[in-house]
Amino acid sequence: MRGRSGAAFTGGWIRWSLAGLIGAGAVYALWWLPMIDGAEQSLGPVLAKAQAQQVFRVGVRSYPRPTYSTEALVSEPDEMDSELASALGRYLGVNVQLVAIPAQDIAGFLRKGEVDAVIAGSLDIPGLERQRAALSDVPRAYDKGALLSLRNVPSSSIKGQTVCIANGSPWTHTLQHQGAQIQTYVSGIRAATAFMAGDCQLLADERTVLASLLQTPDWRFYRMLPQTLDASSDALVYLAQPDPKSLRLLQAGLRDWQSRGGQEKAWDLHSNAFLVDSMKISDGLVCH
Repeated sequence: MRGRSGAAFTGGWIRWSLAGLIGAGAVYALWWLPMIDGAEQSLGPVLAKAQAQQVFRVGVRSYPRPTYSTEALVSEPDEMDSELASALGRYLGVNVQLVAIPAQDIAGFLRKGEVDAVIAGSLDIPGLERQRAALSDVPRAYDKGALLSLRNVPSSSIKGQTVCIANGSPWTHTLQHQGAQIQTYVSGIRAATAFMAGDCQLLADERTVLASLLQTPDWRFYRMLPQTLDASSDALVYLAQPDPKSLRLLQAGLRDWQSRGGQEKAWDLHSNAFLVDSMKISDGLVCH
């Protein structure tokens, strides 16, 4: 199984409808328009254009899922990113079009104007702080990360150890602060399989997901370390350009998503997808 560079980004970007999560160029209509107070109705240029065109173009993380197929697969959107994009579309009262973000230079990708915004978990994009809206809290049920190691390896400091982790994981910042050597993969399941293949000394992910993995036969040779990892923001949204008015409205949309339970639902979907993909891997399916 290849790392992030193996994802199918070459030759353009992949688009899906939110209805089926796959389908080139398709758009899912989201017509519910919430009540927004007068201060938030004043749109900046980015969201004004999205409303005029009735489509909000959002770049998201994506990756192929485990499969028996020997053919190259079309990447599918990350569950958490697509859930948030859908919620922001409902909040703005416009259609949503998902576009796969590239493996490198997301800032350059934003400057090209192919999307109105990018969602990528906790991924920091240097230099774009003025274009970012964020949630500061991860749902309480999912706000602690953990580490797995081989069962017979003694516990030691995280400093200097290699850690397999998904791109945009909310535990990346904690691990970097503790001196770990981060090896990033396009998804949690790719990070997990890379760890099992010996590419890293440790695997980092959400605590309850890792605890569930340890209950399966394939993970009987691994154990959870006593360290607890604190999460950073799990929902960073970057606009295509500096736009304070649009950014304020996006921030309101993020808070609305969180208050309605959408953030916790997205985590539920992420956890379920991780465990399902893990079971597929154990059944002999492969990622392309």
